[in-house]
Amino acid sequence: MIFLLLQVDSTKLLDKVIAVVNDEPIFQSELEEIYRATTTTENDSLKKAILENLIKQKAILVLAKSDTTLSVSNEDVQSASKSYLDNIYFQYGRVEIFNKLQEEKINPNDTTKLKEVLKSYNVPDSIMNFQDPELGNKVFLIVGKQIFENELKKNNLTLSEFLESQKDFIKKQILIQKYISKYITPEISIDEGEIKQFFETHKDSFPKQPNVYYLQQIVIPVQPSFEQEEKAYNKIKDIYKRLQKGEDFYKVAKRYSEDSIIQIGWIKRDYLAQFLSPDIITEIFSISKNSYTRPLRTPMGYNIFKIEDRNADSVKLSHILIRVKPSKEDIEKARTRVLEVLESAKKDFEKTAKEYPFAPLDIGYVPEDALGEELKVYFKDVKENSIVGPIYKDGFYLILRVKQFIPERVVKYEDVREQIKFMIMNKKIEEKISQIYEKNKDKFLIKIY
Repeated sequence: MIFLLLQVDSTKLLDKVIAVVNDEPIFQSELEEIYRATTTTENDSLKKAILENLIKQKAILVLAKSDTTLSVSNEDVQSASKSYLDNIYFQYGRVEIFNKLQEEKINPNDTTKLKEVLKSYNVPDSIMNFQDPELGNKVFLIVGKQIFENELKKNNLTLSEFLESQKDFIKKQILIQKYISKYITPEISIDEGEIKQFFETHKDSFPKQPNVYYLQQIVIPVQPSFEQEEKAYNKIKDIYKRLQKGEDFYKVAKRYSEDSIIQIGWIKRDYLAQFLSPDIITEIFSISKNSYTRPLRTPMGYNIFKIEDRNADSVKLSHILIRVKPSKEDIEKARTRVLEVLESAKKDFEKTAKEYPFAPLDIGYVPEDALGEELKVYFKDVKENSIVGPIYKDGFYLILRVKQFIPERVVKYEDVREQIKFMIMNKKIEEKISQIYEKNKDKFLIKIY
């Protein structure tokens, strides 16, 4: 349990006081929030340890407040406020994305699906590089900022008003950090041997980096027969009639839609243009909020889109989808043409892909775990520039190119050195804080209720 991470804002949670250190209260909600973030099972000894750590934190605050050499300026508060907000954005963003992936049953390693989710939050393509942890952090910040600011609006609060309400809490955190910086960290040293020893002891617990493929694609739709087309159209017509009679869009979608994702979220017009024809996009952007389109034939099948919200260049959508499923005869008939495309792709993949611009060329980096069992068999022993396919799936033939292959590797010392150093530093800080607390605890008035 790292002391520096126990920074829960108790000033906004006016609930039961469970302990007091001098004039600094500890609230039930503080303990519960840290406890829930640590485990999902009942563990009384862990709760006791968390409370002891909170008492030590408040004790350090009491010592810092009585130290006349420590002060907090307005500049300190302004600087810390940005970090405080960024931390809130990061946490909100991480929880939002995690919940979204759980809700839609998406594998976090499936970068294709993950990109679709992030686009609904207007995350720019330029930072969707899942090999770079720094860019991953930026994604959480962008998403979290949107979610948190929406929460403020719901509570009729501006960002300035929120920060003003948190000013006292931020000052206290600055004091704690200044006390640690002045009296604790100068006494701590970490040598290279400690870091290496930790790595050697725990290296088996660091996860392996799986095989990663940078994939490009050619997607060829299978043309369904008239009978299959008519069957799907009749289904969507019946659904449209239900909506016109006043049935709830979401209940109808949940019952009949052939896509597990109903609420698509925010999508930019430019992104829609990669998949939908200009007349469909025009129709979507011309319909008023909370209305829905007529049945529209899209590359995926027949859609009815509901417009949840809209601005000049983006729209928030939900949808009902009925797929047009080719028959076995349709699939086999298309295969002959696909094999010809495959031969062309082997000679010049990108040139061939331009002749079939149904979907974007680049899928991006995909970890092996995200491929799914039905695709993994095609990737056995592949190398860079391997052509994979054709693969039939849900009305489409896929031809894939492994543009770049990053083989599985065990984490190296250099990869985790700074992470280990940070962990050791925090552990030593905790130990020093415990020593200071034991030395001074007779000076504190501590009450546990």
